[in-house]
Amino acid sequence: MVFWLMPDSPHDVFSLVTPADIRRIRDTAQENFIKLMDKVFDRLLVLKASRDLAKNPTTTKQLLNCVRVLARLIPFVYEARSDGSTIEDIVLWTQRPRPGSGADYSLGKQLVSATIDLLFTSGFTVPQATVGEDTAVRYTIWENGVGQTSSLGSSKENVSNRIEVLRLLLVLCCKTMYVPPARSVAIANRALHTIAYNANKKMVLCLLCSLLNTSLKEHSQGWAIPYRNSTAINPADELTLHAMQALFIMLEYQTPATKGGQSSDAGSDATSAEESNANTPSMVLVTGTETGTQNLFRVFVSKLHRQQEFDYLIGNIMRLLEETMRSNLSILASVTKQPTRHVMPQEATILLWLLLENNSLFKEYVVDHNRSLRLFSVLLYFMLNGYTDPAQSGMVRTISHILHYLSEDGQFATRLMQPFDQSILPSQMRIVDASLTHADFMINTAFTLLCSSKPYLVPVYSNLLLLVRNVSPYLTQISQMTADKLLSLFDIISSPAFVISEPYHVRWLIYLIEVFDYVVHYRAIDNPHLMYSMVKARSCFVRLKAFDLDKAKSELAALREKKSKSDATRTIGSLGAKADAASVTPVPSLATLKPDDSSEGAASPALSDKARGKRPDPGPASTSDTREQATTSTAPKQASPGQFQPSTEWVFSWLPDLPLDPIIAVLDALSVHVDRISNDVQRSAELAPPTEPIPSDGGKSNLEPDQSDTKPADQTSTEPIATADPTLAIIHWLSSNAMTQAMPDLEDSMPEIRPRLQGMSPALVVWFKSLLWSMVYSSGVKPFGIWKNTHVRLFVIKSSQ
Repeated sequence: MVFWLMPDSPHDVFSLVTPADIRRIRDTAQENFIKLMDKVFDRLLVLKASRDLAKNPTTTKQLLNCVRVLARLIPFVYEARSDGSTIEDIVLWTQRPRPGSGADYSLGKQLVSATIDLLFTSGFTVPQATVGEDTAVRYTIWENGVGQTSSLGSSKENVSNRIEVLRLLLVLCCKTMYVPPARSVAIANRALHTIAYNANKKMVLCLLCSLLNTSLKEHSQGWAIPYRNSTAINPADELTLHAMQALFIMLEYQTPATKGGQSSDAGSDATSAEESNANTPSMVLVTGTETGTQNLFRVFVSKLHRQQEFDYLIGNIMRLLEETMRSNLSILASVTKQPTRHVMPQEATILLWLLLENNSLFKEYVVDHNRSLRLFSVLLYFMLNGYTDPAQSGMVRTISHILHYLSEDGQFATRLMQPFDQSILPSQMRIVDASLTHADFMINTAFTLLCSSKPYLVPVYSNLLLLVRNVSPYLTQISQMTADKLLSLFDIISSPAFVISEPYHVRWLIYLIEVFDYVVHYRAIDNPHLMYSMVKARSCFVRLKAFDLDKAKSELAALREKKSKSDATRTIGSLGAKADAASVTPVPSLATLKPDDSSEGAASPALSDKARGKRPDPGPASTSDTREQATTSTAPKQASPGQFQPSTEWVFSWLPDLPLDPIIAVLDALSVHVDRISNDVQRSAELAPPTEPIPSDGGKSNLEPDQSDTKPADQTSTEPIATADPTLAIIHWLSSNAMTQAMPDLEDSMPEIRPRLQGMSPALVVWFKSLLWSMVYSSGVKPFGIWKNTHVRLFVIKSSQ
């Protein structure tokens, strides 16, 4: 037939067979469409079994054309027709006579099996079998790495054919793209199930290791400089990308649970998942199948245990990340970026997350690895580098899950107290403080993202606060700048209007309260700067203790009314006042916030009066801006019917459980001594003898007589008072045993050190599916548009123009 004889490339197939033609045949002549699928598949089987496949270019060409035609047709099998129905069951999973033989067969199962076989067909995708071997399909591992010590030495033709077959494999499994998000967890993907739950363990193991090793294989470029705007796509990079994507969808897939296998609260939202603290790996849902089998890809990943395999995995993941990092920092970055390699950090972080979640030994290895802090620093770099780009929000969120997952390990949290080397960072990301630890930089990064005015980062905020919360029992020697930023964040999140603006804001508040609770009970003497900032922000804790719902509603209503009258639209999440331009700028301004010198200590010393918003004056308060951070839109004049309406019962469901009493008791006890030390330092400065004023001309003594008699005396008398700073004396006292003796007895209120674990809610499952399949979709559009102009329903396609 013309379909496997005429085309010479995938471009020919995708240009000659248009979406309109396919839909017309599918909708008006369904029997012909099914016959076409059967005929092409039957021809594929004949060509696959041909003994001269490796020697006859015509046979290879026809086989590739069959693969291309099927890849072109299958998306329209999954696509919903005008009436909302699909023909998937009829075409792929209904038993019917096979052309030529008459025996009943299911096209879907046979096609999946044949596609897997094509990935290991001798002389086609793997080197030709040695003399004496009579088998056409050789289940072997393509590259050295996990499970293999040597490479097969594949030819360019083998690599090219693998790309075509992997493309077909992705198309076969792409049903998830055509399912609405709300149903994507409940509807099974039968093609993926056939592969992942396959009983042929050798096939699954060879496919897993082949995809994994191909994904992490290093491609040497030699001395050539790859030009960024080159239109040619490197086949090795394309194969790597398809291998990663195929690996991801296999590891991610779980068969929807049966009625008896689903937990009672599995349909709950992210709040219940996080609050439950169940020791459930975040990528594993409580699921069951009719046969009780498991996803063998996950099973085999969980069984990896050899150190050399872990060395290979983490070493190559780090290489992918650091290559991009060096490229971004290089002066030749605009020239040397490859057309497809710039997306590899996204895939590398997803692979790292999947490996950590599915293999506890690998997680222990990463935590104990001598490069774990280097990995931590690189991940924070990509968060800071990508948070301003909506296209990289998926990677930022993935990294936040990785860091949260690692923070569950106390050993990893303890290692974060080591000094942080900022030399790996670009100058604009560095912080002017040589004493920073990794924990300092982590908190500063969380502060920057939380205050970044980016609506697409709202889902990341819980992970960032959980990260800080899990590390808090191990915090030591937090810098003053970091402490001020942490308390300024607490000032905003604990403000009454912010607390009641959205139901999930209470979770953020609880996480921060637990940070201070752990520090007060376990690390007070190790964090004098943080304790000092807490003492200065004592009224924030008192305000929260005296929380009044009616006053909070009045404050929120006033802020909404003011917002509705404002013509200028603010971006969400602005921490500073709108009049203060520096407070809404990116990282540099946030990283250089200075403590406030005002006498009022109600708010954090890191914020100005305008930024913190004095009460009851509803001026340009920071709470209004942070309210926008969570709602991702301008506030309406009145609460909409679907808007959160807090109640007294809701307040009493969380307020009495906040551990505020021991924190306030400690701050009350310490504030007495802090005030005493401040008064003593001020009194000593006032009693000190006058100091010689510094001449305004830089120290020259030959001043005119009329100039020397003007204002020096007055300047000398006031200078000691103006420069009196009790901070050093207070910090010294807070780091001494005298501070611990002044603290009240906290034995009865000691909290148990227990990390908050990740939970995989249905919403998070849907997001992860959407992320993976959107990456598959975008990579398929670039060469010739595999899924272009099809009605994808899992995510929304937006034009780049």
